[in-house]
Amino acid sequence: MKILLVCAGGFSTTMMMESMKKVVKESKSLDEKDYPMEAIGVDKLERYINDYDVILVGPQLSHKYDFIKGEADKVNKPTVLLTSDIYGSMDGATVMKQALVAYRKNEALKTQ
Repeated sequence: MKILLVCAGGFSTTMMMESMKKVVKESKSLDEKDYPMEAIGVDKLERYINDYDVILVGPQLSHKYDFIKGEADKVNKPTVLLTSDIYGSMDGATVMKQALVAYRKNEALKTQ
C-alpha cells in the first residue's frame, strides 16, 4: 500500500511520514517494503496521485479537502483528512491505522 501525504508545502507531512515509518519499522506484523510513503505539497498532487493507493491530507488543507477528495475520487483513491489533534501530536500509529482502514474499505468496495 503506497501512501501519499499532502500538506501545504510538504514539510510538516514529512515529520508525520517519519513517525509513520517508525511505527511500521517497529511493528512485528508490518513490513517496511510494503508501505512506501511520500510527502508532497498540494501543488504536486496531480502529478503524484495515480502512483499511490491512499491519500492522507494534513489538517491545514481542510479548506481544500473537497477539491482533493474530488480529484482522488476520479481515480478511485481513498482519502483521509487528518485531525489537528492527531497531526499535532505526530501520532504515526493512529494515522497508519486510518490509512489501512481507508485502503481496505476502498478495496472491499471494488470487489462488490
